Amino acid sequence: MNWMKQLFSRRQLNEDLSEEIREHLEEKVEELVAGGMSREDAAAAARREFGNVTRIEERGRQVWEWSAIDNFFIDIRYGLRVLRKSPGFTAVAVLTLALGIGPNTAIFSLINSVLLQPLPFPQSDRIVMLWERPPEEVATRTASLGSRREQNPVSPLNFLDWRDRTSSFQGMAAMASFPMGLSGFGEPREVDTLRVSASFFQILGVGALMGRPFNANEDVPNGPNVVVLSYRLWKGQFGGDREVVGRTIRLLDEPYTIIGVMPEKFDLPFNHAELWVPIHIARSASPDEGRYLNVIAKLKPGVPIRQAQAELASVAKQISHERPFTNRDWSAGIVPLYEQTTGEVSTALLLLFGAVTFVLLIATGNVANLLLMRGTQRHHEIAVRAALGASRVRIASQLLAESLLLSVGGGLLGIALAIMGLQAIVGSLPALALPRVEDAHVDARVLAFSIALTLITTFLFGLVPAVSFSRADPRDALEESSKRTTGRGSRRMRALLVVAEVALSLVLLVGASLLARSFLNETRVDRGFRVDHILTMRMFFAPARYNNVAKRARYVDQILDRVRSLPGVEAASSAHFLPMVGEVSGSCFDRLDQPEPPAGTEPGADFLIVSPQYFHVMGIPFVKGRDFNVQDTTLTEPGIVVNQAFANKFFPGEDLIGKRLGLCWNVRHGEIIGITANSRQTDLTTAPKPTIFLDQAQTPMYFGALVVRTPLQPDTIAISVQDAIHAVDPDQAISHVESLEDVVSESVARPRMESALLLIFAGVALMLAAIGLYGVLSYSVTQRTREIGIRMALGADSSQLLKDVIRDGLRLILPGIVLGLAASLALTRLIGSLLFNIEPTDPLTLAAVSGILLFIGLFASWLPARRAMRVDPMIALRYE
Repeated sequence: MNWMKQLFSRRQLNEDLSEEIREHLEEKVEELVAGGMSREDAAAAARREFGNVTRIEERGRQVWEWSAIDNFFIDIRYGLRVLRKSPGFTAVAVLTLALGIGPNTAIFSLINSVLLQPLPFPQSDRIVMLWERPPEEVATRTASLGSRREQNPVSPLNFLDWRDRTSSFQGMAAMASFPMGLSGFGEPREVDTLRVSASFFQILGVGALMGRPFNANEDVPNGPNVVVLSYRLWKGQFGGDREVVGRTIRLLDEPYTIIGVMPEKFDLPFNHAELWVPIHIARSASPDEGRYLNVIAKLKPGVPIRQAQAELASVAKQISHERPFTNRDWSAGIVPLYEQTTGEVSTALLLLFGAVTFVLLIATGNVANLLLMRGTQRHHEIAVRAALGASRVRIASQLLAESLLLSVGGGLLGIALAIMGLQAIVGSLPALALPRVEDAHVDARVLAFSIALTLITTFLFGLVPAVSFSRADPRDALEESSKRTTGRGSRRMRALLVVAEVALSLVLLVGASLLARSFLNETRVDRGFRVDHILTMRMFFAPARYNNVAKRARYVDQILDRVRSLPGVEAASSAHFLPMVGEVSGSCFDRLDQPEPPAGTEPGADFLIVSPQYFHVMGIPFVKGRDFNVQDTTLTEPGIVVNQAFANKFFPGEDLIGKRLGLCWNVRHGEIIGITANSRQTDLTTAPKPTIFLDQAQTPMYFGALVVRTPLQPDTIAISVQDAIHAVDPDQAISHVESLEDVVSESVARPRMESALLLIFAGVALMLAAIGLYGVLSYSVTQRTREIGIRMALGADSSQLLKDVIRDGLRLILPGIVLGLAASLALTRLIGSLLFNIEPTDPLTLAAVSGILLFIGLFASWLPARRAMRVDPMIALRYE
């Protein structure tokens, strides 16, 4: 009867129940017959002892139908009791899994927002960006949304020709980003403005929330001043006023009528705008007006990009022949809007995702090792359960239930870590450093990913121990020493897991070290200018009020005069583009002392418009000649200052001072008056290019940035500088008030984030690998305590024991390092595009990382080795 109670109480009934009952009934009958009882009486007695066979079989079938689900909950309850009895083990395992699941969830949230979410426009797969492609010998000089060389902004006349001569596009629109001063609503402020063609809204396929976008009749030269507000500006500046449509606001001191408000999420992911106005492109524009437009288009249904590209290139070739002065050998290219949005960040995000995947694998390897070691200690318990009739499937499912509980705990803690980490990442990035990053959050897709990750980790670290220990021999239940009878397979599996952890850690450390050194190389590069104690702010000068060059030049001079007279100001100047913001103008020139080159073959250079004292403020020394001064006015011939890169490339070995240049700029010629040292302009990774500096007083721009040097902290004089500007013009809008140090810091925000995150993940991986190695060796020492005691009792040298344990550690560390180096040589080539001034196979990095990993591995081996040396032989001999 005990056998029956055991079966039913433990619900171990299975599909073979009837066969087992039948066998036992037959054995009982044969036993009674052998004792002299008739077969009929023996059968009746067997039925009385075991009960009716039919009733038992029926009960067995009922139990089997619900036992699978019921057993799952029984396993969960039992698993909770088991884990509650081992709080230390449970806490370590859950925290280890959280360190793997949390970073994966955080990085997947970024990938989900930036790469996986579709663009918020209908039929976004047909929306593309169009760019001009310069000839090989012409470098891209103008500011652009895309920093890749083949993506050059478009000239207005070329845009009109593309729009009128192509048939592959359903619509084509030009865009140009120009900040505008908004006044009449309290403190004047600068708003991010996008001048666009009327078809811009139709291409993106989004209607207005209120009112309407402007139409083709309003997007014409000398057309009406109308404006469409963003949802953000409507809510922030106008308080969500439902009657805002039809009101008049002042932009650049001109009246504009509000005709619409766009929905909340309407925006380009790489160029945020607070309002949109018509761009008003005219056919009468000068062919050499410059390239400053970004062009967006929508392919007609059924037209592949390849066909549209061929047609666009053909039109560009025609234009090249028609207007060779500005278009000789220029072509055009198409980039899908999705690729334009994600192209420059996808590699970095996928790299980070690969890194956190490595961390997760190391974490699961650690927990698998913990379970293997803990399973060895529970070997006797599992053997007893097997002896009592538990099947391998039931034992394995019980162990997997415990693994699932650990995964769920790690998953919940990991999600909490992911939410905090995601907030830190998003908060540390400036606008546009990562497109759509502001929308990153833990949504349903991310939660589904975390749940899937939890289930995957359950099998990754739980399946091997479950299968291994479900094979327990019931006879081990009778052996007191069964916990020491583990087979070699378990030890070998633990060793393999540690080797894999070491290899994965090394790959991650190599990648992190390469990116960190690349970032340091970028920040340590010679900028050519100082950043300390310089205040910057940007302004857009209202054309209506300062509609000629003399007025505009005088206006900037008045502002600078007032700022220079302020206490705490050493010097002040202006530049139409600050360094490190990714923008610079470009144009062509020719030497007036040489024959004029054929149209379209003139050399090109970067152009910057600055005021006197600019080089002094920025700490850029003069090599020869002089700076601009008050004698340089709109009535004198423009002076030209060039940098050393310009002199070396175009005037090697010559004395430039006094040379005259013909310029493809607002002014047609000028005389070189000075040569400055080189300085970087667009970013830290781009070497200084040949640059021509012109005087703001002689060639005034309608926008610019102030640079103010002070012995004080820049923010302490910010208010007084703004007051000085408003004393000249109370309606002047000012934006981006920050120190030059902050400007430079923001320019490297993304590589800083990438290297910092990768270093954090690599550090976590290294820590987990070291803990895993320590755990395996420490457990090995514990298992060998009796052996060590006997050896010490027989006179073994403690130093030899130390060497033996460390040798065991090296047998795990060295193969892991070798495998990791081989994998690093293969995988680090994938991050070559992210590195600056360092090779993916840099031998110093590989050697240093291997040395660090070896040192930490030896330290993790030394700790249990030291414990082995202190084993008391008498205690060890009584260990069992």
